[in-house]
Amino acid sequence: MLSVYTTQQLTAAEAESMGIRLAVIGNPIAHSKSPQMQQAALKACCISARYIRLLAGTAPGEFEQTLHHLEQLQFIGANVTVPFKKQAFAAAVQADALSALCGAANTLVRRPKGWHCYNTDGPGFAQAIRELCGKELCELRIAILGACGGAGSALAAQCALSHCPQLTLLNRPRPQLDALAHKLAPHSRGTIRTAALHTPQAEAALRHADLIVNATSLGLADEDPLPFNPHCLHPGQIVYDIVTHDTPLRRAAAACGCLTDNGLGMLLWQGAYAFEHWFGILPPIALMRAALQSSFSS
Repeated sequence: MLSVYTTQQLTAAEAESMGIRLAVIGNPIAHSKSPQMQQAALKACCISARYIRLLAGTAPGEFEQTLHHLEQLQFIGANVTVPFKKQAFAAAVQADALSALCGAANTLVRRPKGWHCYNTDGPGFAQAIRELCGKELCELRIAILGACGGAGSALAAQCALSHCPQLTLLNRPRPQLDALAHKLAPHSRGTIRTAALHTPQAEAALRHADLIVNATSLGLADEDPLPFNPHCLHPGQIVYDIVTHDTPLRRAAAACGCLTDNGLGMLLWQGAYAFEHWFGILPPIALMRAALQSSFSS
């Protein structure tokens, strides 16, 4: 069994002999830890299926061809990651409320009449925050950095649907920022504001936020600059970085007395909710968590 498959390598004979019926699709994809935790869940639930990494091409139409191939192989479903989340939503015949609102999906389920799509990033994020601080999103004033990105827009939509009292969307200046706020406003009972990063308005929003979420790519490399000046932080705030390893932002926030965490909890719970969409049951979380932690320590 290969560590990463391409569509050409995933033949009907290979899928049948190995019992391959689930995949995480992305480009790049070799780094994904989803197979370890999903395979642990499948084994614990006595489901005889294999979950693989699938590298899809980024040329126009290639992602759609990949989905057609998976249909022919009678796949149960798939997870979708960068850069295909918007294409996954567009390819589906039915979408849940969150994916429809943010225009992106990370979970696909094959149905008789086509793919149904879901966004479990949002619920996974909400559960991760619940575990971290014991609070619901509706209790927190939230600022999201990188709100226009695939992950950031999903988290922003989740916060709006959860009726958080104040939501500030922070991003580099882009027309999509105000458009996203306008789209989310009818679904929120709180206020939604926007600000460009590295402006006085952004710094004020960060100072007043209970929860700050870094959904930018800054932090993937240890030499990356901080996404904002840490003088905006103070004890009692929560700083959540969706990057799944320790980052300069987390270290700076901890030094300021903030409660911090990385994206492992979100990764775990989005995977668990995806499993629930595929099979109708929530998998054993403790086993998935142990498999995920082991994959990062190995």
